[in-house]
Amino acid sequence: MISFLTVGNLGETNKNTNSHSARESSITKKESNSKAKKASESLARAKSESKAKASSLAKEKSESIAQESSAKEASESLARAESESIATAESARLASESSARAESEKAQQESIAAAQAAEQTTQTNNGNSDHPAPVNNGDLNTADANAQGVIVGNANSMIYHVPGQRGYRMNSANAVYFNSEAEAQAAGYRKSLR
Repeated sequence: MISFLTVGNLGETNKNTNSHSARESSITKKESNSKAKKASESLARAKSESKAKASSLAKEKSESIAQESSAKEASESLARAESESIATAESARLASESSARAESEKAQQESIAAAQAAEQTTQTNNGNSDHPAPVNNGDLNTADANAQGVIVGNANSMIYHVPGQRGYRMNSANAVYFNSEAEAQAAGYRKSLR
């Protein structure tokens, strides 16, 4: 009997030891699983942080490239604006030169026209080219102007006189001879009121 007891006791001890060993094994497995789970979570966190850092670096690089591109565009825009400003200034200068040339040519043409008008007036005042201007002898008798024309105009007053009018006799230095009153009026003379 004692032997059974001992064996029974022994069997109980083995059971206790096996049960204790199974518990320890289960705890160890749980601890191992927990450690593996924590390691896996830590690794997942590290991967996530690494991806976040990579994404952040990519974003920073993209922003840096965008800033460089923006700076380059701004520089090109400034260069274009400066080029346009230079072109506008050059265009204004050329327009100014062209305008000055046109004004100079216009003034020259007006001067030529005035000279031609003065020449024509001189020819008209001196009579037709058929009747040359009288020789100024300095005499006061313009009534004897039978070769020069019947109408006598005063070059200083721009008034013409017909025979028989007061002032018909004048200093021949001021006298301009016309063949008709119409010719005198065409030259810009008016008829004497006296």
